[in-house]
Amino acid sequence: MNALPLHAGMAVTSACMPAAVAHAQALDRAADGIDCNAPDSTLALDLCAADRADEADALLNTTYRHARSQLQQQAADGSCTHCADAEKQLIHAQRAWIQLRDDDCAAVYAFNADGTSRNSARSHCQTTLTQDRTRQLRAFYEL
Repeated sequence: MNALPLHAGMAVTSACMPAAVAHAQALDRAADGIDCNAPDSTLALDLCAADRADEADALLNTTYRHARSQLQQQAADGSCTHCADAEKQLIHAQRAWIQLRDDDCAAVYAFNADGTSRNSARSHCQTTLTQDRTRQLRAFYEL
């Protein structure tokens, strides 16, 4: 197996970007009078759940870009003879995974469609599956 080391500069970017997004969203919600630590309405719960899903998605996107970058770098420098193919397969797999996540969370939304928790249930589904995918990519590509 080829190790795909994460460069120190990338680690800082990966760690800081979702934190910056979370901070900006928290400020936006606070400006609107919403405390995501204690949402007091269905709307607040939905907005805060959507923010958490967005944060998870931002971290996944950063992790995915790092995995692709590592594959591209190793293919270019010749240290991995199959990395170009691996990158193509990763792109295909990620697109399929996005469709699976969206379909799965649409089913969760439909299951909850008669209640007020449908939006937050879908956002929670998206957050959970997205965090799982981020962990998978980190493990698979040694990020």
